[in-house]
Amino acid sequence: MKPGVWITCHAPENDVLKTGTEMIIAWETKARAFFMRRRRPGTGGSSPEDRKEEYHPTNGSPDRWQTGHRIREKEEDNMKKTILTKLFTGIVTLTLGVTALTGCGSGAQQPAGTDAGTSAAESAVQGSGDKVYRTLDEIKADGTINIGVFSDKNPFGYVDENGEYQGYDVYFAERIGKDLGLKINYVSTEAASRVEYLETGKVDIVLANFTVTEERAQKVDFALPYMNVALGVVSHEDNVITSLDQVGPDDQIIVISGTTAETYLEKNNPEIKLQKFDTYATAKTSFENGTGVAWANDNTEVIAYSLENKGYVVGIPSLGSQDTIAPAVSKGNSTLLDWLNEEIKTLGKENFFHADYEATLLDTYGADYEDTLVVEGGETGSADTAEAVPAAGAADIVPGNGETIKVAASPTPHAEILEQAVPILEKYGYKLEIVEFEDYVQPNLVVESGELDANYFQHIPYLDSFNEEKNTHLVNAGGIHYEPFGIYPGTKKSLDEIADGDSIAVPNDTTNEARALLLLQDNGLLKLKDGADLTATVQDIVENPKNIKFVELEAAQVPRVVKEVAYIVLNGNYALEAGYSVGKDSIARESSDSVAAKTYVNIIAVKEGNEASDKIKALVSVLRSDEIKKYITDTYDGAVVFFE
Repeated sequence: MKPGVWITCHAPENDVLKTGTEMIIAWETKARAFFMRRRRPGTGGSSPEDRKEEYHPTNGSPDRWQTGHRIREKEEDNMKKTILTKLFTGIVTLTLGVTALTGCGSGAQQPAGTDAGTSAAESAVQGSGDKVYRTLDEIKADGTINIGVFSDKNPFGYVDENGEYQGYDVYFAERIGKDLGLKINYVSTEAASRVEYLETGKVDIVLANFTVTEERAQKVDFALPYMNVALGVVSHEDNVITSLDQVGPDDQIIVISGTTAETYLEKNNPEIKLQKFDTYATAKTSFENGTGVAWANDNTEVIAYSLENKGYVVGIPSLGSQDTIAPAVSKGNSTLLDWLNEEIKTLGKENFFHADYEATLLDTYGADYEDTLVVEGGETGSADTAEAVPAAGAADIVPGNGETIKVAASPTPHAEILEQAVPILEKYGYKLEIVEFEDYVQPNLVVESGELDANYFQHIPYLDSFNEEKNTHLVNAGGIHYEPFGIYPGTKKSLDEIADGDSIAVPNDTTNEARALLLLQDNGLLKLKDGADLTATVQDIVENPKNIKFVELEAAQVPRVVKEVAYIVLNGNYALEAGYSVGKDSIARESSDSVAAKTYVNIIAVKEGNEASDKIKALVSVLRSDEIKKYITDTYDGAVVFFE
């Protein structure tokens, strides 16, 4: 019996008294057992030395134990508070029971009042029927917001050597507290507890690498996303698992309970044995002790693990669908949810989550992953999140029944790459028909009209520009590769030879011309006005010390004037067609980790509404496969780079 439940007046008095008494005795017993267990090593509890070993899974530094010890101390404090609260609740129940019986008349039912000593979370449950949460106004009135975060998942949420919470999620949480003008009470949570803590009102917000899924969305409300994620699998370098087909009948894969990895494998690969753990620390220790052939988790976490632990390799970097990570609140807490959504949109305008990445994740992942992982303003369809990539593998392909997939493509490298996909798709029951185009307009028009199913020749900025100018309705179905822009010799062999009045040929379409001009600017040949960036044209040049003349041509025509101009600036595919090697022949080129290179990943584009069709998902999955990656790496000498 708890405050807030119904007490019936026809209940025997002894039963009510017994209920309250039993609660007091039960919790008194638990309290005695708990505190004895904490103080007596060797009786099921743990002494400081025992705990030092427990939080010392890799026999690392004592600093790590100190951190774990602080966490355990906090847990003890919380348990003490819980026990005292429950004892008090039992007393209140007993008192209320007697009071209710004293005032009973005809046997009508009345709700008991909420005890003044009840916690905010308990008050939300007890005083409002089904309402378990605190509204935004109630949180503000209290002055403190409760945010659930991980305490052991560096670099996303962890407690540092000073006992302070740090990480990507915590950086965001700090900004939430600042913008609301509230103190933050961090509540350490495990993956399996995230939904429970929201359903019971223990926390107001969860910021703990919480992947958005349909199942979870039935129980909690997700705000706009702030990060991209998929599943990944890490294994030891002596036995790298690159496909789930390699997992034998006696092998086990380690997962953390309550994660999307557990859900995905149980649903899609029920034949695989799973070894489940409640905490990241215990899963990590077990994996390092060799109890599982691999560890499946969010790909961000397994990538971080492999980078920080020598001898481990992420053999499967993307498993299952491409998902997002978002804050979550209790179901129905619309006031807090609306505020969070507006906050995320506002923070996007200042590139807050890129700053968060650079402050907390850059040392782990480097610059290469930044634009792939970060979501700004809750908008996952922007160039910053350039792919909607399904996993590569048989588990993600729905077998066809002889259907034809018609794809428009530029001859090099797009059509060549597609040719490699033909036999693979045939194994899954699809026939791939490739139609080559020399220009950048018709491939989009034939997909818009429905004549062809998809095209493969462009990047997202060009697609967005084309949709706006031509009123088409094409969308990105998945990123495949990018092609570094390069400056190639014409009549001059080196940039040092440039003379006053020399001519340079550049593509004339909106996005590719900007990319060419940015590359020329990076090499000191001109200066663009501030803010021009990816929309720059020759009209935005503010400094041209060599009085360069620009020959603006359709991209396919640029290589054909190579003997008439000092230099040409080319897309990778047209450089290949002209016989150039980006690695050997370019005078200068975009670096592989540049923002431009990542922004201009080449995609599969389809008519809006077709991106989720089985045959398009099969096409993208095959093009994202290890076979195609190897072909690209071995064939193009750096002119074409597989998009990770």
